[in-house]
Amino acid sequence: MRYALENRAFMSFLIAGSSGLWLFLKYPFAADDPLLNMILAMRPSIYSAIRLAYASMLFTTPYLLSTFALSFSYVFLVRQEQRRSAGALPPYPLPESRPTLSVVVGELHHPKRREAAEQPRWLEIPERGLYTGTAIFGAIGSGKTSSCMYPFTRQVLGFAAADQQRRAAGLVLEVKGDFCYQVQDILGQCGRGSDYVELNMDGRLRYNPLHSDLESYALAYGIASLLNNLFGKGKEPFWQQAYTNLVKFVILLHKVLFDYVTLFDVYECAINPKRLEAGIEMGQHRFAAKYVLVEKDIYLAHGNPGRGKWEPYAEDLNYMQARETPQLLDDLKANAIPFETLIKPDSGDTSRKRRQFEAIERWFEHDWSRIEPKLRTSIVEGIAVFLSLFDDNPTVKDVFCPPKECFDPVQNADFRYGVPIPPFSELIESGKVLALNFPAAGNPGLAKAIGTMMKQDFQRAMIARIPQMHGRRSEEFRPVLFLCDEYQAFATVGENDPTGDEKFFALARQAKCVAIVATQSISSLRSTLPGESWRTLLQTFRTKIFLAVSDDFSAKTAADLCGKEEQFKVAYSISESGQDAQVSLFTGRTTAHKSSVSTSKSYNLQRDYIFEPKAFGELKNAESIVLAYDGVNPLPPTLCYLKPHYLPVDVTWFDQVKRGLI
Repeated sequence: MRYALENRAFMSFLIAGSSGLWLFLKYPFAADDPLLNMILAMRPSIYSAIRLAYASMLFTTPYLLSTFALSFSYVFLVRQEQRRSAGALPPYPLPESRPTLSVVVGELHHPKRREAAEQPRWLEIPERGLYTGTAIFGAIGSGKTSSCMYPFTRQVLGFAAADQQRRAAGLVLEVKGDFCYQVQDILGQCGRGSDYVELNMDGRLRYNPLHSDLESYALAYGIASLLNNLFGKGKEPFWQQAYTNLVKFVILLHKVLFDYVTLFDVYECAINPKRLEAGIEMGQHRFAAKYVLVEKDIYLAHGNPGRGKWEPYAEDLNYMQARETPQLLDDLKANAIPFETLIKPDSGDTSRKRRQFEAIERWFEHDWSRIEPKLRTSIVEGIAVFLSLFDDNPTVKDVFCPPKECFDPVQNADFRYGVPIPPFSELIESGKVLALNFPAAGNPGLAKAIGTMMKQDFQRAMIARIPQMHGRRSEEFRPVLFLCDEYQAFATVGENDPTGDEKFFALARQAKCVAIVATQSISSLRSTLPGESWRTLLQTFRTKIFLAVSDDFSAKTAADLCGKEEQFKVAYSISESGQDAQVSLFTGRTTAHKSSVSTSKSYNLQRDYIFEPKAFGELKNAESIVLAYDGVNPLPPTLCYLKPHYLPVDVTWFDQVKRGLI
C-alpha cells in the first residue's frame, strides 16, 4: 500500500487506463443521437471535437479522481501509519548463548527523529567497547535503573554463566538498599546463586579496609584522600600531609608490633597520647637487647664469669658488660656475684621490623613530640571526626574493625569472630560478585566512606591484575563488572593525587573491567567533585547514555558532547508589491489597482546541534540518546529505545507506548 501511494502517478495512470477502457466499452459514444446527427450534418468539425472530448474524458476523469484520492491518502493516512507502526525486531541474542561478551543497549529506528523503522536493529556494544566504561545519566523517573542497570547487569552476569573460568566477577555499590537484591535474583536466575557475596550490617561477614599487603603510606594516603572527598580539600596542603604522616606511622607501629591494624586502632592511638607512648615503649622492649653490668674488680676476681663475651662498658669504664644469656644469669647467681641489668637498643638486629621501628622512634621523638600541643590537637581532630565513626557505633565497629583472631583460621575455625571477606584479588579470580548493602538513609557519610574504601580496594586489585595478565598471556582472564548506582555518592577524583576514579578508569581497560555507572545528571557529578575535575572523570567513559534530564546544564553539556553538523536550513519569504498605491477612504488601508504577490524559498548550509539541548529534556521514558563506542570507532549519536527489564524484549518501543506499557 505504501509503495503504491509513493508511486501514485503511475498508479493513477493504470487506474485511468483500465477505468477508461471499461467506460469506453460500457458507455460508447451515442452516434445515433438526433442532435448529434444534426451537428454532424451542419458542423462536422464540432461533432469531431465533441466525440474526441468524450473519449478523452473517459480516461482523464478517472485519472484526476484517482490522483486526488491517492494524494489525500498519502498526506493524511500514510505518514500517520508510518509513525504508529514499526517492523518486527530481529531475534534478541540471549546472554547465555553469546559467543563473546556484549551488551544490547536497545533498539534503533530513525537516528534523529522519533519515527519507527520498517527494519529496526539492535544497538550492541561488543566486549572491547565495554572495557572503555559506560555512564548513564537520567533524571528521577526516567527509567535509568529499570531500563539500563537491570538489563545490563543481567547480560554481563549471564554471559558464560555455566563456565567457571569465563563468567564475570564484580563489585556492586548502591545507596538505596534494594538493588543488591535484584543482583542476587539475577545471579539466581543464571544459576550462579552461590557467587553472590553481600556485606551488610546484619550479616556475619567482616571487612577490614586496612588488612592488606599495602604499605602503611598507601593506606594512610587512601584515608587522607577519602577525607578530602568527604569534607573537601583545603588550600593549604599542610593538613593533608600531617594527616597522612600521623596515620602512616600509627599504622606502621601496629603492623610492626601486632602484624594487624584496624581503623579503630588508628583512632584510639591518635586521640590517646598514652596509647601511642605505650606502643613506642612496647616496641623498645621488643627490639631491645638486655646486658649485664658487673664491677670491673669483681669481674677480674672471678675470671670471666659465665664465660660470656665481656667488654668494657663505654659509659663507665669501672664496669664490664656482657649480653644477657640464661647460662650467664645462672652462673652469676650461683657465685653470688652482684650485677645490674641494662636494656638498650640492639644494634645487631638488622631485621625489617627493627629498622621500621627505628623510623617510628625517630618520627615520634624528633617530629611528633616537637609539634606544639595545639597544632597536634588540630591534626588529631582533623582525622578523629572521620575515624570516630568506627567507635560510636558498635555494629559498625564489629563489621569493619574485627579482631585479629577473625583472620586466623585456627582461632576462628567456628567463625565466632565472624566470617572474613577474602581479598579482592581472590574474589575476582574466583568469579564472586560482592555487593555492599549499606543504605545511605541511616548514615550517608559512613555509607560513602565504606563504599569508597571498598571501591579503592577493588581498584587496587584490578590494577595489580594488569602485570599478572601480561605475564600469563596464554590464559584467559574473566571480565570483572564494576556496577554503581547513584554514582555521585561514591565518585572520587585525585586531581593532583595519584589516586582517583579518573585514573583508574583510564587504566581499567587492560584489566578487563566492565565499568557501568549511573547518576541523575552531569550536575550531580559537578556538585560532588571539586573544581573542574568532573570533566576529567566524564571523559573516561567512552559510552554515554542520556535519558531525560531535568536541568539545563546537563542538557547543554550533553548537546555539546553530541556535537554539531552541517544542516540545510529552509527560509521562506513572501512579498507584495503594487503600482499607483493610495489610501482607501473607506478602509484606511493602502490599496493599488495593480498588485502582485511573490514567494521565495531558499536553503542555507549551517552548523547546528545534532540534538538540541531541549531534546534531552523531552525524552520519554525508556527513550535515550546514546554516544556509543565499540572499542575501535566512536558511533554517531543516535536515538535509542531501551528495553525495561519488566517488559518483553521482542516488542518494539513504539508498540509498547501504543499499548500503554511505558
